[in-house]
Amino acid sequence: MSEYEALARRYRPQTFDEVLSQPQVTQTLKNAIGMGRIHHAYLFCGPRGTGKTTTARILAKALNCEQGPTATPCNACPSCVGITNGSHIDVREIDAASHTGVDDIRELRDSTQYVPAMSRFKIYIIDEIHRLSPNAKDALLKTLEEPPPSVKFIFATTEPHEVPATIRSRALRFDFHLVTHDVLRDQLRRIAGQEGLSIDADSLDIIAAEAAGSVRDSQSLLDQIASYADGAITAPITNEALGLVDTEALFAFSDAVAASDAAGAIDVVGRVSRGGRDYGQFVRQLNEHFKRLLFARTLRERFADPGLGEETRTRYAESAKILSENDWLRALLMSVETGRSLRYSPQPRLEMELFALRVSQMDRSVDIKSLLDRIGRQIGAPDLFGSSPSTPRPNGPTPATPPYPAPMQRPTVPAPRMETRPTPAPEPSDAYHGSNGRLDFEPILREICRHRPTLRAILGAAELMRTEGGVELNVYNGSTFHQRQLGQKPVRDLIHTEIARALGEGIKVVVHVKEGPSPHSGLADDAATAGPTTPDDPARLRRDTENEHLLQEIIRRFDGEIVE
Repeated sequence: MSEYEALARRYRPQTFDEVLSQPQVTQTLKNAIGMGRIHHAYLFCGPRGTGKTTTARILAKALNCEQGPTATPCNACPSCVGITNGSHIDVREIDAASHTGVDDIRELRDSTQYVPAMSRFKIYIIDEIHRLSPNAKDALLKTLEEPPPSVKFIFATTEPHEVPATIRSRALRFDFHLVTHDVLRDQLRRIAGQEGLSIDADSLDIIAAEAAGSVRDSQSLLDQIASYADGAITAPITNEALGLVDTEALFAFSDAVAASDAAGAIDVVGRVSRGGRDYGQFVRQLNEHFKRLLFARTLRERFADPGLGEETRTRYAESAKILSENDWLRALLMSVETGRSLRYSPQPRLEMELFALRVSQMDRSVDIKSLLDRIGRQIGAPDLFGSSPSTPRPNGPTPATPPYPAPMQRPTVPAPRMETRPTPAPEPSDAYHGSNGRLDFEPILREICRHRPTLRAILGAAELMRTEGGVELNVYNGSTFHQRQLGQKPVRDLIHTEIARALGEGIKVVVHVKEGPSPHSGLADDAATAGPTTPDDPARLRRDTENEHLLQEIIRRFDGEIVE
């Protein structure tokens, strides 16, 4: 029985042109060799499985090929064959993870003093160089800075930030990138064809997605699945071989979340558990699943995912419409947080069931204008933001069937009173006199709002009345929020100061907050006398919505308040 050669070894690139998706590296090296600009040290950085060690071997062959140095090694001469099978006497591959000591590097340094035995250059390929001990790295520096002309170093690392700057500065650095999903999928399809494997498109997408940009991982996964399938490779077989949760379970979970069906979400967790799947893998798949739903909801027709077939992409687009962008984002964030918690949880199933309960019962995002419009239609009120401020409004809605049960009556909170020390009050100036004892409050209100613009929303419908001992400021359409605001000392002082400046120092001021509208004028009059503002003036929009009876009814029914 002949020894089986793994796919990752059998399909290892042997020339620069066969290296997948690293033109920024291979083209530079080919040009440098063609121009004779061969450096004494190279540093290859990048994630695992992207071709660092493979490219180092190809570079060694390009430098030592009998027809070289050449950018296209022949792969047939004794030098190329020896480098390919690892038997070349002048090309040494050293695993820094197992040769970390300073003695190993001293031995290497001593060997550089001898000329090559059979080739042009002595080449040292040191993999995972960041694993060398500090002393070993220091011992390497002198040789690395001034090596003999016949010695070349090629370093590879997945952690370039852990390589000392003294080594990085002495080598040419090349960064390898993750390979794209499409390139991996096409490469797997070619390999499967050459191996005589029957595999469907969904399985290729699953393998490419699981490989996460690593060529070696994708080939190893295909090798594993081919051994498990013993025949045609389909998506269910691929999921079973890799221990993945199938797409239907992911959609069942997100559908339960969208329907606020906690029992359904927990049932999916139970199915995953009965199938023997790893919860950490399940959460990682949910992260990707919720991310796709979020992007499908946000990007709409521009949503494209190379890892999805057309039918699955359409399904994501339809499912994403059920919830808002904010809801899918919250679900994704909760899933990511659960993944962190699982790593340290002694009860992973309980952690997953609690996550299923929380995410399916999370509060839904509501657009305030849509909510007000919907409530307005239910109770027969006009559009809150479409009504003209000068249009007379009814005293209150009279729905045939209230959309909500009548709320409990809240106890009346005594209105705050603000008084100055009792001093004789002068008569208000004639400039502020009005009819029926009312004083013109608008000029005073403008001065108040110049210091605190947000008070326009509270005092816009207020009336200033002349009393026997001074003046009385009546704030209509009030609420507990208004009482709290007007009860603050800076607000009290500001109101008193501006009224006293207008009507005379020492005048006595009393403020009352009242729930109903003004008995002297309708809402339309209040809106008409509110002062000149532009249609886009935020103060006017705030005042109009504050005076709007529908909004007041919503605040009363839900025991709400407007947050400044």
